Amino acid sequence: MDKSPSFKPGHLVHHIQARLALESLSSWRTVTIKEIGEGFIKIKVVDDVVNFKCVETTRLREVLDSGRVPLNTHGDNFVIMAPHNVLIIPCATEGKTFPDEAPINSSVSYMEDGGSKYSPTTDGRWHLFSVAKTEESDSTTS
Repeated sequence: MDKSPSFKPGHLVHHIQARLALESLSSWRTVTIKEIGEGFIKIKVVDDVVNFKCVETTRLREVLDSGRVPLNTHGDNFVIMAPHNVLIIPCATEGKTFPDEAPINSSVSYMEDGGSKYSPTTDGRWHLFSVAKTEESDSTTS
């Protein structure tokens, strides 16, 4: 059985995918995570709730539950949908508050398996997750 990491959308973020996503600031959209399941997440994008595959839901929950993710104007966790199937979640260093205008360093730090976990900033990390749309969106007003 092949145990090499998978960098397909919805699995691990490849370092090139991460670099391209972090360099595409003008294409970022703020989104809201509505539900985190086992291997999937539901994200509100504008007026639709969209289903995505994401194998790293345990790490995603840990980041969101840390209490160090800034809140958006609606009181939800600040989450960014970037191009190249990348979900970005800024997270402050323990004991700090994430600054409103946190600088982004587009250099990528690597995990042991070669995937990209975050781009360093002065006061925290940008946690990156690979996502893949799984089915049609549901129109919603909530």
